[in-house]
Amino acid sequence: MEIKEKKYYPIREVAQITGVRESVIRFWEQNFDELKPLKNRVGQRKYTKKEIDIIFIIKKLLYEDEYKISGAKRKLTEILANKEGEQMQLFGFDNKIKEQKLLNIKKELEEILNLIENN
Repeated sequence: MEIKEKKYYPIREVAQITGVRESVIRFWEQNFDELKPLKNRVGQRKYTKKEIDIIFIIKKLLYEDEYKISGAKRKLTEILANKEGEQMQLFGFDNKIKEQKLLNIKKELEEILNLIENN
């Protein structure tokens, strides 16, 4: 599946981009005030690029830096309070999304090549 640059992303796509299960993302929404996606009339979550960046930060704090939820909440607040754009650039989230796009393109090309070879 190709990741397109768009204004809003559904939770399924966010889970694929970030490598975090949908249920975990919903759990994080309950615990991190900074993670509050918009919901449409039927209650479907709509995430922005900024919220995807926040998910990557939370993932790093919890899984790589091994913070507990309470410590990660404080650290996330601190990170976002610092020059927001500059701080997020340090984590290279734009690169992660670009890498995911390239992986998806590669997978699609391999599938096409496989179809051509088998015909």
